[in-house]
Amino acid sequence: MFLFKRDGLAPFSVALVFSTTCLADAEEQFNTSFLQGATSAIDLQSLLAGSRVLPGTYRVDLYGNDMLVGRRDIAFRRLPDSHKVQACLTLDMLKQLGVDIGKLQASGKLDVADADACLDLPALIDHATVRYDVPRLRLLVSVPQSAMERGRRGYVDPALWDEGVPAAFINYQVSSNRNSTDAQTTIANNVGLRNGINLGGWRLRNESNFNSSTGQPSTFKSNRSYLQHDVTALKGQFSAGDIFSDADLFDSVRYRGLKLASDDGMRADSERGYAPVIRGIAQSSATVEIRQNNYILYTANVPPGPFEISDIYPSGSNGDLEITVIEADGRRRVTVQAFSSLPIMVREGQLKYSVSAGRYNSNSDDQQTPEFISSTVAYGVSSNLSAIVGTQATEDFQALSIGAGRNTAIGAISLDLTHSSSRTFGQTLKGNSLRALYAKTFTGTDTNFTLAAYRYSTEGYRTLSEHVEELSREGEQRSGNSKTRTDLTVNQSLGRNQQFGSIYLNASDQRYWGRGGSQSLSAGYSNYWADVSYNLSATYTKDVGNYGPANNDTLFNLSVSFPLGSKPRAPRAFVSASTQKDDSSTQVGINGYLSEDSDTYYSVQGGNSRTGGSTGSANLSTRTPVMDISAGYSQGRGYNSQSLNVAGSIVGHAGGINLGQTVGETFALAQVDGVKDVKIASFSGAKTAGNGFAVVSNAQPYRVNWISLDTRDLGGDFEIENATQQVVPRRGAVVLARYASKTGRRVQFSLFDAHHQPIPFGAALEDAAGKQLAISDPSGKALALVADDAGTLTINWQGQRCEASYALPERDKALNYERASLVCRAPVAD
Repeated sequence: MFLFKRDGLAPFSVALVFSTTCLADAEEQFNTSFLQGATSAIDLQSLLAGSRVLPGTYRVDLYGNDMLVGRRDIAFRRLPDSHKVQACLTLDMLKQLGVDIGKLQASGKLDVADADACLDLPALIDHATVRYDVPRLRLLVSVPQSAMERGRRGYVDPALWDEGVPAAFINYQVSSNRNSTDAQTTIANNVGLRNGINLGGWRLRNESNFNSSTGQPSTFKSNRSYLQHDVTALKGQFSAGDIFSDADLFDSVRYRGLKLASDDGMRADSERGYAPVIRGIAQSSATVEIRQNNYILYTANVPPGPFEISDIYPSGSNGDLEITVIEADGRRRVTVQAFSSLPIMVREGQLKYSVSAGRYNSNSDDQQTPEFISSTVAYGVSSNLSAIVGTQATEDFQALSIGAGRNTAIGAISLDLTHSSSRTFGQTLKGNSLRALYAKTFTGTDTNFTLAAYRYSTEGYRTLSEHVEELSREGEQRSGNSKTRTDLTVNQSLGRNQQFGSIYLNASDQRYWGRGGSQSLSAGYSNYWADVSYNLSATYTKDVGNYGPANNDTLFNLSVSFPLGSKPRAPRAFVSASTQKDDSSTQVGINGYLSEDSDTYYSVQGGNSRTGGSTGSANLSTRTPVMDISAGYSQGRGYNSQSLNVAGSIVGHAGGINLGQTVGETFALAQVDGVKDVKIASFSGAKTAGNGFAVVSNAQPYRVNWISLDTRDLGGDFEIENATQQVVPRRGAVVLARYASKTGRRVQFSLFDAHHQPIPFGAALEDAAGKQLAISDPSGKALALVADDAGTLTINWQGQRCEASYALPERDKALNYERASLVCRAPVAD
């Protein structure tokens, strides 16, 4: 089908659309008599020639439903009946594409006797198509989802995994708080760093934190420093340095040594790593600190009201998260959120493993550092049953664990039993610990049990960390070991597409031998009514003392937000009220963006609390291509405080040094040769700097990532051949997406032969190097970008070739494109 659009102010635009498995060598015939406005004969050969393929074997990128499957050597053969040339898809290739072979066999359409036979996919599956993109060497296969297997989504062939380019980076988060009261002024600063160097397939990483506060000694602590490399053959990672052991069976511990562990990201999509969402309520402009194992993972300033934090990077899979909310007047509230593993499930026939060996190193000066070894192996016995075994040992400590996980109709469930033996100063203690884990998403009710966990430990049971603690006490026996622990996280949508809102529930109960324990429960409900959003939440905490309740508190919060206007980014007003045992407070305010196209966000609020009196605060945050910045000021009875947060990255590479937004574990660089300020469409705020590079802050390892440029503001003087690139990075890689660009002048050429007659539709316009610049439209015009103000171009049509010169006048920047004539002056010999 030919589609034409004519506009008096713009040149003709033409699109040729056709669908076929592959084009044959035989001439295709088209009826062109219906074309209107063509002033001469029509030449379609140049349009068709680019899509032809001769019989043979070609190395192509195989795509299934727009997802890259792998790079393959595929034979293209001529069909005896139609004489068309089409790709030979074998049974193995259909499996790699994720086609449900069992369903095809059951239908009687597929005979698997000859595994090397060429299969006609459109004949086997209704609405399936196969198309070869010759210029890009891509074989595009489209298969209806009903004919696809479940569970192979996202898998990419290891041959396409990119180890990236040599690079070094510093990821920083800087926060500073100044607090003045009638008695004193204190300044607290925190700098969190995640640093890295990539060279070949090796990645060197460091996580460290600097903390200073008035009247307190400054501290610098390195949490992890390690070297890492992919082990593709074993689908795993090798690590060396200060690292953490895995936590599928045992509590994760910090040590200095070696580790070899499987990487589930290298396999098809399945259960991925779990990271909790931290929720809380700030009664004023507050600072939130999140710690794990006494190491600060995250710190930020938040405005009054509910907050959610979902971008933390826990260092080990076990180790509760301690959340401290420091209010503007100095009050501190500390809560603990459970953080545990998901149920143990492995795909049928697959092996998940981890081996750690080294010297225990808790990052504490008063702890012993015994050498130890820890290992776990899980195997998929069947599609619904997994088995796991593990051991952990030092000279005076041994632990053995066995377990199994099963996928049932009501969710994934796993049970494991661990036996430990601990010898300290001549005394041997033995005990057992039983753990149950559960996770499930109920599709019908849209209920998501992210995690449900229960553990019971006998009095003599010790973890490796507890053993080392007792060993470090020089014979003093540790008291208050864990007895029972229950964790629960539930998210529930109400109604179709959350039309009645959503609720969440987090609960934790911890009990100890010989002393009390703690309980916490938080729940919330949120919804919209027209443009009004509201949120109701409650948090209950209770410390269970040795002889009954010692302390408990309940915090309730209600927040309502509504727009002040009808524009999409109109400012919003909000009201927030909270109450707890010893206090109650109310906040009102306005927040929004400075303008419709601004990335700068403001929030102004005032409030009153029973204990703190009246308060007022203002916050301003902005996202720039090189960093995120936020600042705040608050004032209340007897105090005032100021805060500043800056977060971003510094990336050094062969093309120079670039500043960017905070980068993740794996990220990318976009390079547009010589073009500044090109925006990255899918990453807000990112754009190329003066060296033509932009930092793309996140990429998913071992998966296809599409990085697209926003070319709307480039103007007519720039041309980017392919504004969308795909990258498949290895874990921790810094991959490079290159975009070829061209600058010049946009010109609409009118093409004429030597007799000054318009040249036919479909004629190709080429530069001196033979590269095609444009194809003429039905009126004999071609829109092209030329680099020089004067030169010679070649016109190719109906087997004829000629040269034509042009000379452009002085540029008129008011025009989107210019007009000029090309008249053939000399034929070109083939």
